[in-house]
Amino acid sequence: MRYSIRHILFVICCFAVVTVSARQVNFCGESVPLEKEFVSYRLMDVIKGNLRHRNFLPFLKAKTDIYFPLIIPILQQYNIPEDFKYLPVVESGFTNATSPVGAQGVWQFMPATAAALGLEVSYNNDERNHLLKSTHAACRYLQQLHEQLHSWTLAAAAYNAGAGNISRNVKRQGSKDYYQLMLNSETAQYLYKIIAIKQLFESPELYMPGFGYNVFDKSTVNGSVFSSAPAASNSDFKSIRINMGKQSSSKTGYVAYAARLQSNMGFQDGQLVSILLLDDLQSNGVYIRKNTKLSGRGWLVSNRIYVDLGFGNTIVLCDKVGNKGVPPDILKSGGDVRLKQI
Repeated sequence: MRYSIRHILFVICCFAVVTVSARQVNFCGESVPLEKEFVSYRLMDVIKGNLRHRNFLPFLKAKTDIYFPLIIPILQQYNIPEDFKYLPVVESGFTNATSPVGAQGVWQFMPATAAALGLEVSYNNDERNHLLKSTHAACRYLQQLHEQLHSWTLAAAAYNAGAGNISRNVKRQGSKDYYQLMLNSETAQYLYKIIAIKQLFESPELYMPGFGYNVFDKSTVNGSVFSSAPAASNSDFKSIRINMGKQSSSKTGYVAYAARLQSNMGFQDGQLVSILLLDDLQSNGVYIRKNTKLSGRGWLVSNRIYVDLGFGNTIVLCDKVGNKGVPPDILKSGGDVRLKQI
């Protein structure tokens, strides 16, 4: 019995001293320089702006489940980085809306640009509103922009401002760094909007208020995506850090541990979720033997349940194929899951 108590206390102490390392955020494989305060502050500001409309985010995320399977294969066909799938989310929210200046369709093409890319734009047939044809056109356009600017980051900026405008600013300012360029306010914010949506959709558990740590409360900085820089108020942070675990050397980029959920037929936000660890787990100095029971509060985000198991952001609860979070049905049945060390 004394050994069991010591073992439990050891595990609890390990949870308390877990440290996490920062992983660089990137867009199309190009690093976002979050070490620069003005960059991290702008990204944080855009993310917080999106969270003000967080009731709409699950609806928008559900639309990506419909559109991304159609868009991604076309991006791959043209060797366009997959991160550009988020561009139409920012441009139109996957609607065929018409902007005040006449841009239209999911990819928001102006009439002249659309025609130059081979789309028919007429009263009777406007192919800007045809998802597949306009996506092929967008890929051709992005290829052209990348050939001119030699950077996917600058190509994204040029999608908003035009290649000529970006080229002139690069030449005049003597810098090819989007984050350093002085651009008009819309283009200066454009890439941050894309990256913010990417972060919110791919790692919602890091940002949703109420999940694990309150990311807007600087008193919990050890578990927050925001740094501990002094601030006048809880909403006035100077920088942002994306806290993730140490990268694995495996081909998949992560280590996964087998686990099994304890069934919960009536789950509600904030309730404890229990799992049984089926593998020995070792992460950042924490060692837990298999057959140990772990628990943490769960939160429903976009029809998936995310659970804070006390590891900060180094260990993420996933379904058995490795997708973050688990569907409610798995929780009800007590199915197999994975703990992914990212």
